[in-house]
Amino acid sequence: MKKNFTVNISGIIFHIDEDAYSVLNNYLDSIKKYYVGSDGADDIYTDIEGRIAEMLQEKLSDKKQVITIEDIEEVTMIMGQPQEFESGEYYQEEEEKVSSSRPKRLFRNPDNKIIGGVCGGIGAYLNTDPLWFRLAFVFFTFVGGSGLLVYIILWLVIPEAKSTAEKLEMKGQQVNISTIEKKIKEEISHLEKKLNDLTDKAKKAYKKKAQIINLP
Repeated sequence: MKKNFTVNISGIIFHIDEDAYSVLNNYLDSIKKYYVGSDGADDIYTDIEGRIAEMLQEKLSDKKQVITIEDIEEVTMIMGQPQEFESGEYYQEEEEKVSSSRPKRLFRNPDNKIIGGVCGGIGAYLNTDPLWFRLAFVFFTFVGGSGLLVYIILWLVIPEAKSTAEKLEMKGQQVNISTIEKKIKEEISHLEKKLNDLTDKAKKAYKKKAQIINLP
């Protein structure tokens, strides 16, 4: 009879059999070692672990309470191995296969928001510039008075895309090691650009102020 272990994966408690535990533990160790020293390594690993936890939760039910090795093998096959994505070719092939068929999920978009991210989320879901939805809400707010109310209702009922996996699902993209890594590195690059822009503005403002002070 196989032993069962109780493990904590991304804050969620699972009961997992001995063989499955061994495979999962080795898999997570290989991911952690692969990303050591990389930019955003901790965030990448955390989001990968979180996605694995979500997928394992979907495999449990009232009749099935223990994760088996078959479950782990299926999850790792979907997520892939880090070494498979080194060239970027695997990602391009997978993206081409799933981008048109993978169902999207509607979330509020925290990366493209003015107030609550409702329009940004709808825009990502419908692959449309969110500006049109913002203009529509403003128009119906001033014309019919219902735009603001509808916006508030959508803000309350549509969840925000918090994890990297949810941000990928919002756009109908495959969620695996490669896409999680790519998304996080894009966010890091975007943040660095914003910080650099702020630094440049601060330097220019300082120089301008210094020139004014030094005027005769």
